[in-house]
Amino acid sequence: MNDSGTENKGKKDEIKEREEPTPSSVTSAPVENKETVADTLREIKSERDGVAVKKKRSAADVALRVFSIIFFPVTIVVLLVRSIFKRFKLGIAAKATVIFALLFGLMIISYVAFILASIGTLVSRGDPITQSYMNRLIITSAVLVIVFIALGCVIGYLSSQYIMSPVRKITDRVREISDENMSARLDPIETQDELMELTAQINEMLASLQEAFERQENFVSDASHELKTPLAVIAGYSNLLRRWGKTDPQILNESVEAISRESENMKRIVDQLLWLAKIGNFKPNNTVFNLYETVEDIVDGYKMTNTKHEITLSGDPSVTLNTDKNLITEAVRTLVDNAIKYTPPETGIIRINIVGNDDSVELSIADNGIGIDEKDIGHIFERFYRCDKVRGREKGSSGLGLTICKSIVEMLGGNISVESKIGTGSAFKIVLY
Repeated sequence: MNDSGTENKGKKDEIKEREEPTPSSVTSAPVENKETVADTLREIKSERDGVAVKKKRSAADVALRVFSIIFFPVTIVVLLVRSIFKRFKLGIAAKATVIFALLFGLMIISYVAFILASIGTLVSRGDPITQSYMNRLIITSAVLVIVFIALGCVIGYLSSQYIMSPVRKITDRVREISDENMSARLDPIETQDELMELTAQINEMLASLQEAFERQENFVSDASHELKTPLAVIAGYSNLLRRWGKTDPQILNESVEAISRESENMKRIVDQLLWLAKIGNFKPNNTVFNLYETVEDIVDGYKMTNTKHEITLSGDPSVTLNTDKNLITEAVRTLVDNAIKYTPPETGIIRINIVGNDDSVELSIADNGIGIDEKDIGHIFERFYRCDKVRGREKGSSGLGLTICKSIVEMLGGNISVESKIGTGSAFKIVLY
């Protein structure tokens, strides 16, 4: 008897050890040191790049200031054109056309003004147009053409730099975006052109990528967190089967039942995690349907499979909704399943009520179960949160059902709330607009 007791105790201790996750043998200090060093290197690199860019831009600013002072009439025109571009929506091609048309026009006007002024001076003095005057005029015109060409190149270069400066800002900002900094966004572009639309589209794309990346991280984190315990239990009972299950029928039956139970738990957890991942990128398929009839079908299904709880439906039979019927069905089933888990059989009553208002629809699911402690109410919609972790796992709760329900309701533009008291029961209310 003593040997048998000692052996059984050893078996139970082994199962417990299997169920409890072993701590990692690698400490977190080296990892933290590596991350600190990496962050420091990134900061040094960003500061160095920032100084280089600052010096480069300061030299360009000095040259631009000198040019703007020497050719102040051109500066006035440029400022006027820039204000027009900011006020009115013009494409990049239209901007370039306007700039170079103005530039060419100013050159033609300046040259014509010079010719007219020269001839006017000659006429006012009463001098005849001689060959020497024509030669001087030709030489001066050639010099002016060269000056205008040089001036056009400078103004064209500065204009192209002005037009392309938002592109460089976008490029520099995109370089800063990585999987470690998915929250970075492009700065708004003041120009009323395609670049402003491009910036908005890129920011929307980055927001979608960030959401997808966060969903992926959450899925991996949630799966590793929640599947760790059932995997440990399955591994423990598998080892128990390998060592003693062949000769001990009791150990064999207990192990098979535990492995089957934990396998079902894992399947349910994976399904719920996939639901959460799908909700993040789900597009509702809206249809007009009668909410009362839909919930009535759900209640009839529970009455056929669950005879230990009384489930009632009341309210307005004419309430209709224009939303995703499948998602509403999933949300209602989640709340009813939750009420069944925490409501005693035989005496348990689950009441569903539907009320239609002018601009909203209220769907409430109340029970007379064990209730929720006041300190837990603010956390029940969090992932993997269980008010009673021991009883929650025994009842097959993964802590994801209410999270899925809340995500569905909010995706459909509604909100969900709960009122509960220990020993009295809980009442969940969904409001859809």
